Amino acid sequence: MAKKSKKDKNPSSSTMSAHAKIMQAKRRRDSVLLGVVGVLAIGAIGALIWFFATLENKEEDYSIVGLGEPVIVQIHQLNCNDCDILRANTKRALNEIDDDRLHYRIAYLHKPEGIAFASKHGAARQTTLVLFDKFGRKQGVYYGVQEVDMLLARFNALL
Repeated sequence: MAKKSKKDKNPSSSTMSAHAKIMQAKRRRDSVLLGVVGVLAIGAIGALIWFFATLENKEEDYSIVGLGEPVIVQIHQLNCNDCDILRANTKRALNEIDDDRLHYRIAYLHKPEGIAFASKHGAARQTTLVLFDKFGRKQGVYYGVQEVDMLLARFNALL
């Protein structure tokens, strides 16, 4: 018995109509385009994840205290309205000063590192700002919501 030949999935170009050739070329182009878009989308998602992970880690990096530039550390508790107001006021004051030498960090009281930092500096209460000069000496601990004008004066004194 002779083997039956399977139909050729890619018929030779001589047996394909012009329309079929155009459609085959379009499908090939669409497949390549879809692959490129997929790779770009995955790359963009990866870049965003890296960016936000780096941003969060920088916000909680207390190792810069005492390294030659003043640092403001906010003791922050999640779901605390006063903490959110203090953070907004602090960022507003920092934007007005606009000096790269002044660093802002947050010690979260729901994380062990944040609790340890706050306890070490006698500020284990939420809604607290701890100000450090460029040598890492504590210049003040301020409890509660602070107004932007008051923060501006305190931050400028650090510079």
